[in-house]
Amino acid sequence: MRRRVGAVAIAASLMLLAGCEMLPFGFACSAIGYSSVAIITLSDPAPGLTLELCDGAGCLPGPLEQPMEAGATVPPLQTGVLSLTGDSETGWRASMLGGQPVLGYRLTAEDGTVAAEGSIDVEWRRIDGTERCGGNAEAVVELPV
Repeated sequence: MRRRVGAVAIAASLMLLAGCEMLPFGFACSAIGYSSVAIITLSDPAPGLTLELCDGAGCLPGPLEQPMEAGATVPPLQTGVLSLTGDSETGWRASMLGGQPVLGYRLTAEDGTVAAEGSIDVEWRRIDGTERCGGNAEAVVELPV
């Protein structure tokens, strides 16, 4: 009996160290916030375009969320994009908390005119973690111009 209890304790410890637990009522994953990274290029790269993104169907592309200023009455726009680096010639790297299957985008020229906008389907590929518990994801996206 002691051997069985010891074996169960060792198995439970290994599952906890792996970040997942087997519970009597099902399987539980550790509370880890995963992020998604999209590598974004243009179908026809051109200098001087600015990219605004949003994460999810029906979202509105805009600048990244800014901290609320003192005295502001309207909360800042939330796009779901944590960071966006790069340019229109070499491409961008966008980090997102959600990683939805659709991204909204807007490309604007230096004079403020909209060069292209719309939404695009995204296929995310999990790069770590497990199928059951999820993990960080990556996608390669080419925007039409």
